[in-house]
Amino acid sequence: MPSTNNNHDFPVVAIGAADGGTEAMMTLLENLPQNTGMAFFYFQINGIESDAAKQLTGATEIPVIKAEENIEVKPDHLYVIDPDKPQMLSDGVLKPMVNLPESPHAGMPVSQFFTLLADQLQEKVIGILLSGSDVDGTLGLKAIKMGGGLTFVQDGTANFSTMPKNAISQGVVDLVLSPKEIAEELIKIGHQKEIYYTAMKELDEGAISNNDESLKSILNLLNRNIGVDFSGYKKTTIKRRIIRRMMLHKLDNLRDYMDYLKKHSGEANALYQDLLINVTTFFRDPDTSEYLKDTLFPKIIQSKTINDPIRIWVPACSTGQEAYSVAMMLIEALGDKVTSMPVQIFATDLSEVAINKARLGIYSKDDVIDVSPKRLERFFNKIDGSYRIIKSIRDMCVFATHNIAKDPPFSRLDLISCCNFLIYIDSILQKKIIATFHYSLLNNGYLVLGKSETVGASAYLFSQVEKHFKVFSKKKDATAKAAFEMNYRFPETDRSFGTTRKQMSQKVKNDEVDLDRVIDHILLKTYTPACVVVNNDLDILQFRGSTGLYLEPSPGKASLNLMKMARQGLGFELRNLVHKAKMSGAPARKIGMEIYIEDKIQRINIEATPIKTEGEDAYFMVLFTPALSLPDDEELGDVKDKRVKQLEAELTALREDMRSIIESQEAANEELQSANEEIVSSNEELQSINEELETSKEEIESSNEELITINQELQMRNEQLAEVQEYSEAMFNIIRESVLTLDKELRVKTANRAFYKTFKINEEDAEGRYIFELGNGKWNIPKLRKLLHDIIPTNTQFFGYEIVHEFPNIGEKVLIINAHKVAQRIHGQELILLAIEDITEFRQAQRANNKK
Repeated sequence: MPSTNNNHDFPVVAIGAADGGTEAMMTLLENLPQNTGMAFFYFQINGIESDAAKQLTGATEIPVIKAEENIEVKPDHLYVIDPDKPQMLSDGVLKPMVNLPESPHAGMPVSQFFTLLADQLQEKVIGILLSGSDVDGTLGLKAIKMGGGLTFVQDGTANFSTMPKNAISQGVVDLVLSPKEIAEELIKIGHQKEIYYTAMKELDEGAISNNDESLKSILNLLNRNIGVDFSGYKKTTIKRRIIRRMMLHKLDNLRDYMDYLKKHSGEANALYQDLLINVTTFFRDPDTSEYLKDTLFPKIIQSKTINDPIRIWVPACSTGQEAYSVAMMLIEALGDKVTSMPVQIFATDLSEVAINKARLGIYSKDDVIDVSPKRLERFFNKIDGSYRIIKSIRDMCVFATHNIAKDPPFSRLDLISCCNFLIYIDSILQKKIIATFHYSLLNNGYLVLGKSETVGASAYLFSQVEKHFKVFSKKKDATAKAAFEMNYRFPETDRSFGTTRKQMSQKVKNDEVDLDRVIDHILLKTYTPACVVVNNDLDILQFRGSTGLYLEPSPGKASLNLMKMARQGLGFELRNLVHKAKMSGAPARKIGMEIYIEDKIQRINIEATPIKTEGEDAYFMVLFTPALSLPDDEELGDVKDKRVKQLEAELTALREDMRSIIESQEAANEELQSANEEIVSSNEELQSINEELETSKEEIESSNEELITINQELQMRNEQLAEVQEYSEAMFNIIRESVLTLDKELRVKTANRAFYKTFKINEEDAEGRYIFELGNGKWNIPKLRKLLHDIIPTNTQFFGYEIVHEFPNIGEKVLIINAHKVAQRIHGQELILLAIEDITEFRQAQRANNKK
């Protein structure tokens, strides 16, 4: 578990670098004052100078200290980390980075150091990557950004731009600046840090109210511009992200940030990307993954018949690692049945950028660090130093942008895997989404959640399968209503969705509050009897007082309808009174009614009073009071006379009620006749629309045929491309000449077997390394440097460049080098193909002939 120790009152600036980093670091320090109020860590890999601390000391007035065990970290100090003896921060003191739990950053010390800092200090970390030809540091910057910290990388001034560019491509960088500009940003942040960290510290204590008008305006603006309503997301997370953006732009309050959003159109998208939590890895929870593969998937497979597809949905899939992990495990579980059982995996996310990357299925070395070598070999192809999911797995997964909160879900699913998304949304939206999951699953379907998630208040919909894992099975007898929108909204309507829903929610809330207030006011002021509140359908909404004498539950299915709960003899009068109150808008009363209660005649009075609220729904309060009893000594004649008068009054009332009912019936008949005419007219219109739809259907079928044809052509071309790529790779590996592929920074991306065999170099020691560092520097050949640095940039190709060089343990080699520069338009990269022909034996033979 990450430590929550936040006793530090100062920011920590973590700086990572590799080749060329010392020069950039010295420039940064030369532009920093001594009293920024921050602590600095410098971590350089790949050939750090032994006297780096001494070199940096000459560039700054800030005290430079070699990081050692048990040193207390203080502001306005620079700590230089020795990559051979890495340190970590623990409760404000440096400790050796040893005996740590198994980490996905093994072999990437900069990322590991950054991640540990982010776990300790969260938003108080500022991560910076400078020059370097390594790929380390990106995952660490991602951890810092997700923890609320700021992230910078060096711009084109870097001598080696691989580290910065790799971080930029992963979308984890806030600003791309020169070392001098980074120093200027740090100075500005130092001046503003008190406001920023105070706001973060007091955030949970209500520093920004959830009802803050500026906060609401920011969310509404996001909804209008982006089309995503974040009102259901946890406000603390949203406020942390907003404060982080404020810090980045040196703004002091929400109102200023709202103004900034209005003036800078790109900031809304930047905030939106910050709010999206795109953090995922392959096989994120190993224990749950094993349970799925060994136990759950076999159950699903066993329940299927031939040609019955297995359907899986992975919502909030981010860049696709979770979906592909599920696909790999399912393939392993299917075994020999993989060809006979169709599999459909739907993976969705809000972020179109993340979905596009997921579709490509191309991942860097640090992305696949959690994948076992066996799976890496079986399910990935190595391409240009990266790893791509094999075609059969990619074809199995369908990726799409999708808003789980409002878009229609997938249906007839066997499994839904939604890990670590519910923790970011509030309980109301959680309940809605879980109900949607229940709707989407088959009766024997399963729901998989993250370690920190549960179904919560929706436990009546799901039961936990295994207590050690967050795997739930659908309860077949439970019912849930999936709340999603079936109508298409044009952009104008869509952008106002969040506001409209919020207004509706507020309206319902206001109606409920207003209803309670009016009821209490009427009861306290005028009445003290038993009563119920009903709606227009006579469903009881509230009980007040003791209503047991007048209402009782009816046998059979439970119901709160007034007609079903009323005692015998009350039903007709209750309906009649409510109808009168509704038509007249005034109270309707019936007095002296006689009903049987426990075999005794009871005389009661009933009154129905309409309740006026600000809402559109009609409510009525029905009151029950006992009628006054007749005196015991009243003469029998008077009793008879009163009884006759009562019956005459009831008869008159019944006649009036009958007349009213007849008039209402006639009016209803006229309305029905008018409605019937409208229905006939609508039916004619529908018939016309149906004809148009038939025409449209034919056009769609025609378009579909064209799309099928185009899709077949695309599939054929993809297969041809795959064949060409396989052919190229085969040629690349079987030719006798040594061939290398270099990137723009002259790092080795790939090399063929002939190269490794001829020059006795291991593949692990070559790929990703600077060509002049190969074989412990034995490839640091002056003529080769001249070729690559001077000739290649000015010429797209070069042939017949001869080099003679003495290689340790190999001897003298005479090499003919051919080079060709290739521009990859899709990936926006420039590569250098280097073919090395060993003509040593030929030259030796020539010399021998010349001597003769």
